[in-house]
Amino acid sequence: MIQVRSWLLFLLAIAPSCVAQARSEMSIATPAQVQGFVVARDGKVVAGWGKDGKVRVWNLPAGQVIRSLEPNGEGASQVCALSNLPCGLLLSQDGRWLFFGDSKGGVHIWDSTTGDVRFETALAHYISTAALSRDGATLAAASTGEPAQVFDLRSKRRLFQLTSDFGGPMAVKFSPDGSLIASADTDTAIRVFDTHTGKLRWRFDEMTLEPFTIDFTPDNKFVLVGGPNKSLILLDASSGKAVRSYPKQKDVVRYLEVSPDGSAVAVAYVDEKGSNIPAPVMIFELSSGNVRAQWTPETPIIGGGWIADGHLLLATATPEALHIWSLR
Repeated sequence: MIQVRSWLLFLLAIAPSCVAQARSEMSIATPAQVQGFVVARDGKVVAGWGKDGKVRVWNLPAGQVIRSLEPNGEGASQVCALSNLPCGLLLSQDGRWLFFGDSKGGVHIWDSTTGDVRFETALAHYISTAALSRDGATLAAASTGEPAQVFDLRSKRRLFQLTSDFGGPMAVKFSPDGSLIASADTDTAIRVFDTHTGKLRWRFDEMTLEPFTIDFTPDNKFVLVGGPNKSLILLDASSGKAVRSYPKQKDVVRYLEVSPDGSAVAVAYVDEKGSNIPAPVMIFELSSGNVRAQWTPETPIIGGGWIADGHLLLATATPEALHIWSLR
């Protein structure tokens, strides 16, 4: 059963540019509580993994299950379960390829339309982070405490391993043109590598704590990074030099994603007292740093992402339903 309702949400105005925004909610009945959620860029396909160990794919706006998958009976990565944000679950931008990293280190990629297996391998530990290139042809995946492995999904072979002084990444991301891979590492460094050769292009060493999240701007010119020191820093993607440091945030920056047009960034926070405590999501203008929108849900966000029309889709969950929200 699907229930759709819409109303106006008056956002907390931190900057004069903040005005009332429209928000809509869709509730989709689920047989088990959903613990992680991802959305394709076109906004027509979403996926989630549940407490019953199954990964389900739904179409929007109908909200119908179009595929249900069970990866060897294994649950999702423990890191994902603790973070309340997807790191073991990804959809390619066109919604066709679905990635799942399980709690035993298994890597699975399926065709979301047919359920056919495209690629499988095993890493040493449960998955800490992963990323797909925009064309869905290259995967970077890291098991906890180890650098990311990069795979060519067309030839089904491992290309190379990224490097770090110790440990592995908290987040990895491909540049929109696919030429670079950014790695936000637990040794506190930001590193950017050449996707074709694996060669290190540059590193940034001015983070005081390990960064949690990273993204490129759509024009491939900048890298935005955030983390537990409540910072947001903009770096030049070609040199690694800091271009701008935004004002210190009130909460820990857990996840960020730049909008498709590059004008804004969505930032999801986490409460320092525990990931089970609801924390705000904000949309900032990249050029000015002004807050365009802000929302604190009643229950923690379990995932989301920008869609092509400029809306941010977010999800929360109750034991019996998946709740999808829209923020702009």
